[in-house]
Amino acid sequence: MKKKRRNFFILVIIFVFLVLAYFFIFKNSINNLLNVSPEELSSFYYSAPAITIIIYLLIMVLEVVIAPFHPFLFYVAGSIIFGPLLACILAILGGIIGGIIAFYIAKKLGRAWVEKRVAKSKQKKFDRFSKKYGGWAIFLLRLNPLTSTDLWNYVAGLSKVSFWSYIIGTTLGLIPATVLQIYLGVPIKNSPILFNLFLFALIIYIIAAIVLLFLLRKKN
Repeated sequence: MKKKRRNFFILVIIFVFLVLAYFFIFKNSINNLLNVSPEELSSFYYSAPAITIIIYLLIMVLEVVIAPFHPFLFYVAGSIIFGPLLACILAILGGIIGGIIAFYIAKKLGRAWVEKRVAKSKQKKFDRFSKKYGGWAIFLLRLNPLTSTDLWNYVAGLSKVSFWSYIIGTTLGLIPATVLQIYLGVPIKNSPILFNLFLFALIIYIIAAIVLLFLLRKKN
């Protein structure tokens, strides 16, 4: 887990460095970062589509594994860069892959490891749901925006829910919220004010994530 956090930390650092270097070298001034347009943001994809897709997919996977970082801002960024359809496919695929990794991490490392990272209240809630709804438990918890969290992937790995029930429930539960959040990127992209607010929030989010990951890495 420490290695995954470190890798995510390095990936974010590289991403931020590349963005800043792009605007400093090719746009003559770092000040232009604050005036970037949706078209300029999506130019990363058109200049290197395969690399951009791989990096975005990795971010989506690692976001799930390193839960509880919320992916909303990355969803919107994906919508602006790739368009909503491709962003939905990549985000859902990343969520599924990340969920599988988290599921097997929990199975391999066991309850003691998960209990250090997931509140007992969530474990009890999942146990209660899984006894009542079986394989539908993960679907119901992921579908409800008030209970949806990537931490359920770890809790599910300790439960008696079968792998395929877990995958189906995770996939079906991810789709509605993911599609809704990604399509919010369409009005944001078309509104200069909303786009600037989004860009500012994304920068703050990345900085906060870097600081938090650094503190977690130092603590562990």
